[in-house]
Amino acid sequence: MKKYKEFINEWYSYSNNVYYHGSTDKNLNGERGIHIGTKLAATQALEARIGVPAQGEWDGTREYGKTLLAGKYTLRTKPENKWKCTGFNCGSDVPDDDYYPTERQKRATYSDNTLIPFDCKPIIFPVMIIGKMTNTPNNPHSDSKANGMIIRNLKMGNAKSGYFYENIGEDSGSISAVVPDKSFLKIL
Repeated sequence: MKKYKEFINEWYSYSNNVYYHGSTDKNLNGERGIHIGTKLAATQALEARIGVPAQGEWDGTREYGKTLLAGKYTLRTKPENKWKCTGFNCGSDVPDDDYYPTERQKRATYSDNTLIPFDCKPIIFPVMIIGKMTNTPNNPHSDSKANGMIIRNLKMGNAKSGYFYENIGEDSGSISAVVPDKSFLKIL
């Protein structure tokens, strides 16, 4: 069961159209649309892409290549990490002990396979939707349907609105959204 404070924060966020996005550089770009959601969903997505910090969170103040990442032991022994063994955090080459990204042979990449730079400063930050949406948070599409529609519309060059959807991955069951580009969002 969620703590009362977490519940109030989520309620405030939804009622005030506040969502979160995780990025390596506070950038709002994406070839397949820009995904936003709860703070937990944004955190899970970013950490699956680049790794879990051994301590603290990605707050935009720490350089990626100089930040100690959680190894298998830390991921396995801390209760708050029980859902974090996905993406970059799994695989046979993940060290048992905490490690720096520069020490691992496998490199974290963006969805287009471009390497994540070691000098970036990852962050999870709040945004507000200011563009047109096709549906509402009360009537979300499925995760796969929203993603399929945005990708198709972007390829066809006629993406004029975003879509709310129910997550099946990050923060499963929460409501997220995908929008065509950064003009649909305002960084708070």
